[in-house]
Amino acid sequence: MDLSHFLECLHRVIHWTRQRALASEEIGNYGTLFRQFNPMVDDRPLYTLDQGYATWNVDPYNVTYFAQALHLALQQRTQLMGQLIAPITDLSSLGRVLCFSTLLTTHDGIAIAESNCFVDESDVPPIDTWFYLENHFLDVERPTLFCWIPKPFEYLIEVAMRVEMMGSYKWLDTVAPRFYAQLLLRLLNT
Repeated sequence: MDLSHFLECLHRVIHWTRQRALASEEIGNYGTLFRQFNPMVDDRPLYTLDQGYATWNVDPYNVTYFAQALHLALQQRTQLMGQLIAPITDLSSLGRVLCFSTLLTTHDGIAIAESNCFVDESDVPPIDTWFYLENHFLDVERPTLFCWIPKPFEYLIEVAMRVEMMGSYKWLDTVAPRFYAQLLLRLLNT
């Protein structure tokens, strides 16, 4: 893993989600809050939104689509935000990093319902929170998608964690405490 790139992407997504949250008036149904970007993947939008209910238009079991969508999301953030702004040194007061095991979804609808559409029907966190994809981080079979969950929305992931039976969601600070400590140390020294 390229820790410098990871930190750059994390820094950018923290500011990106902060801007999105401030711009939103939505309360109750969180389906569109962090799905303001909808990249074209295989000549079609990644997902369809119907009253906040997000459905993938491509196969959510194909990691290539995660990689393509993330690449486009990072590209858009860089174009729209330009240079990075204020440094981030205290992650825990701002939110948490979520590790999502891609390709491990049920489509049973429980997590989307319980999280008020914060995660989608494939149990995937919203694309505006994605910032890094890494093979073999937690699982040798499935790449890990890293997502930034701002403090006010952590409870929505906690609810999804309780009902999602595949164990797709894990907080970085609890499943990889050494890596998280390295991350915090690098943040303090930047």
